[in-house]
Amino acid sequence: MKPEKPKNLGFKQIYFNLDKILFLFFLTFMMIEFVWLPSNSWIAGLLLRQTGYLFLSYNNIFAIIKGSPFVSLALFVLVIVNLLIAYYQIGLLFIGARHLLYHEKRTLLEYSRKVFRQSFLFMRQVTISKMAFIFFYVMMLFPLIRKILKIYYLNKIVIPDFIVTYFEDKYWLLGLIIFIFAQMMFYISVRLMFALPQIFFDRRRVKESISYSLKKTKKHSWFYIWNLFWIVVKTYLFFILLLIPILAGQALMDGLTHKESLVLGIINFVLIKNFHYMALTYFLIKFVSFLTGEELEITPRRKKDHWMRWGVMGCAGIFFALEGYVYLEAPVANKPLVISHRGVSNRNGVQNTVQSLEKTAQLSPDLVEMDVQETKDGQFVMMHDANIKNLTGVNANPQDLTLDELTKLDISENGYHSKVSSFDDYLNKANELHQKLLIEIKTSRKDSPDMMKRFMDKYGAIIKQNGHQMQSLDYHVIDQVLAYDSRIPVYFILPYNSIFPRTKATGYTMEYSTLDENFVNKLWNTDQKLYVWTINSSESFDKSVQLGADGMITDDLEMVQEQVTIAQEDPEYTDLLFKQAMEFFNF
Repeated sequence: MKPEKPKNLGFKQIYFNLDKILFLFFLTFMMIEFVWLPSNSWIAGLLLRQTGYLFLSYNNIFAIIKGSPFVSLALFVLVIVNLLIAYYQIGLLFIGARHLLYHEKRTLLEYSRKVFRQSFLFMRQVTISKMAFIFFYVMMLFPLIRKILKIYYLNKIVIPDFIVTYFEDKYWLLGLIIFIFAQMMFYISVRLMFALPQIFFDRRRVKESISYSLKKTKKHSWFYIWNLFWIVVKTYLFFILLLIPILAGQALMDGLTHKESLVLGIINFVLIKNFHYMALTYFLIKFVSFLTGEELEITPRRKKDHWMRWGVMGCAGIFFALEGYVYLEAPVANKPLVISHRGVSNRNGVQNTVQSLEKTAQLSPDLVEMDVQETKDGQFVMMHDANIKNLTGVNANPQDLTLDELTKLDISENGYHSKVSSFDDYLNKANELHQKLLIEIKTSRKDSPDMMKRFMDKYGAIIKQNGHQMQSLDYHVIDQVLAYDSRIPVYFILPYNSIFPRTKATGYTMEYSTLDENFVNKLWNTDQKLYVWTINSSESFDKSVQLGADGMITDDLEMVQEQVTIAQEDPEYTDLLFKQAMEFFNF
């Protein structure tokens, strides 16, 4: 049997159903954002406090499990609940799209009632195998679904950018492997896509749903690959074509008075948000229509149905307008600190060396972030890696060699050559240059028991006197610094955003790609600050600004400094609207 092409879907069809999909998206996202997320965060924090720990990190998770098994079980149950909510969210959106394809004359309330009723019936049929398949599909096979539909809990599962960057820099072949792997995943997603309606709508078991899909696509794989790819492409083209006249009009209006350009900017912000949801609607309906063979038709409507549609769109418009005003008019209230990562910028030298510090200090960073480790003889050396082979060619840990042995080693990076620097030399040079440091203490099992006490006794007064700051992944370091002098700024590094920590640290140094507004909103209720890393692009800078970061650690000082200047100089509304629109393409 010859496969059917995707059904046509016009602008008018989307418009006449926009109230229903807007209502569904809004209700779903609002319940997640304003009801469940705060509740989930409160419950997780409450459970963590029962363990006696203030935070969840890689170096205490096993101690928590061992010391508080019942609380750990409760946290595990909470994780399962979150997965069920993500599963329900996916099912609700697909069922909502499917109900639009039923050729029935329905009001918004009738539509909503039937969608929610069927979604609850869908949850009654949940099994581990169904959850595993759906999550595997939207996480691995077709991640566009979770990204474009903003499925919160699945979007939290990301590979931090610093890990991706590390492997891209060290293993160039990995990029090619990932690309080939992505193509394979897309092919598998096409072969399995017809299992989705079987699970969502027909409530069949996973095994028979997969068999059905494989059979249906067996001899027509390339047909389905092309059409699914074309649906994705047309979704983005649909959004772009609507976006172009908006940005063009705003660019013309930005040359007029501030008031006129602001009013148009807010109107355009509302339009962009509505077009964003229209594009989501287009993708979701087009995809579900392709899977089911059903077509979205324009059903006859009563006069009050039009009023209902405009009422929903009007409420959404007011919400978007308020959001737009804050977004367009909110300046960078507090100028974020610009921090050089490992004391280099644009590969201008070897990381953590005096020579690079001298060059980087000329670019006037607010702080220079650098790494310190203990040596075999209880001294301190400038080194980031736990094993120094990558930089020196010597297969050893810093703790295996004396300071004298280490500082005699040649070190190479970015086409530059130097010697390993001692912390004493680095600190003295920084003080000489009046350059403030962000000193990261790297700890190891090989460290001496009194390592931090000796460090603070020797350097604490100098660090305080010269306005340097400190940070560490190890909270014991934070405790030791605060015990020595609570006025020394010390930051707790958290590579991943999980349960909000309740610590005495000055603030937190966070990997930016894992951050979200939920964490930042909680931070605002404290006196603590937020540093983010590693900010090497305009996209990461924009996200950090929106989250109100107090400091940005970067490998490109000049880029971030330029972006900070632009942000403070009241940027053009066209640029801000363009950045807002690009979130639709942000993966």
